[in-house]
Amino acid sequence: MTVANEQIQVQEDTMQDVAIRGLKIYGVSILASVLVISLVTVLLGYDVPTVLRTLVTTSFRSSFGFQETVKKTVPLIFTALAFSIPYRIKFFNIGGVGQFQVGGIAAAVVGIYLSQLYFLPSFVSIPVLMICGILAGAFFGYIAAYLRAKFDINPIISTVMLNFVALQFVDFFSSQEPWTDRAEGHPMTLPLTTEMRPPFLPGGIPASLIIAILATAFVVILMNRTRLGYEIKAIGYNLVAAQTHGINFPKTIVATFVIAGGLGGLGGALEVLTITGRLVEGFEITSGAQFGIFGILICLIAAGNNKAIPLVAFFISVLLVGADALQRTTQLPVELVFVAQALFVIILVTVRQRMEARN
Repeated sequence: MTVANEQIQVQEDTMQDVAIRGLKIYGVSILASVLVISLVTVLLGYDVPTVLRTLVTTSFRSSFGFQETVKKTVPLIFTALAFSIPYRIKFFNIGGVGQFQVGGIAAAVVGIYLSQLYFLPSFVSIPVLMICGILAGAFFGYIAAYLRAKFDINPIISTVMLNFVALQFVDFFSSQEPWTDRAEGHPMTLPLTTEMRPPFLPGGIPASLIIAILATAFVVILMNRTRLGYEIKAIGYNLVAAQTHGINFPKTIVATFVIAGGLGGLGGALEVLTITGRLVEGFEITSGAQFGIFGILICLIAAGNNKAIPLVAFFISVLLVGADALQRTTQLPVELVFVAQALFVIILVTVRQRMEARN
């Protein structure tokens, strides 16, 4: 009994040390980022307290600000999850934005055809269009995985190239007959019917937030409670050892990228169904940058911890909403926030590596 108590105490002490080390890492990174923002703000001739207050509090000063923050958080969760699963296998899924785009394309195009042929109630049409988005994103993920497993092509290369393919598909479907809406000045498809639009919760919160949280729970269970999750982490730790013990590398990497692509596609489908109501050219961009880029940043900030992704995604969304408000009220360029975010990630990764090396 004494030995068991000692083991429990050791585990608790280890968890406390990890938590304290994590707080130190994030504290140093946030402090450095704030200092850089403050320095650049002073050099540009703006008031530092006003800039920092606007950046942090805009999301919470009004219901509209909070709603906009949640709307940005949902797609960020999906693109971060799409990056996080291959990240555990030591491969980078840079194609999250492409998978996001094809998911939105599938939902919009299939939705337009269904609305012209049949009347489907919401409880049928919404799941059908979500599944279409998942399948489209999963197919894009499968292409990258197949090229890696069959021809040893680095997924970074294939996923980046597929992003350009997805971009051209968005341009095509949003500007060509019979899908485009000629009455609009910007390339976009015909609107989806109300039966195909997920509802909003009280307070103007999109119901897609619930799906994003469920998707996060799915990934957490997948990585920690299933055989596939064990195989993914085993390959990430040591590919040679994993193959020696019978883990099928080609099969595992295909499953990894298919699931990741499906999550990215689901995020794109929900963005089209919930927010834009149609496929709009540029729907994958927020505050001047792609959701996929922010998803990578979120995963790196969370160190691949899927449980932390929703919280980090919300934090990034707060900064993005604050940056948009700064640009409107003070004409301070939103790129300043991008610089701060990039610096935050660089410092975070550097400090984390140094502290882990010491331990």
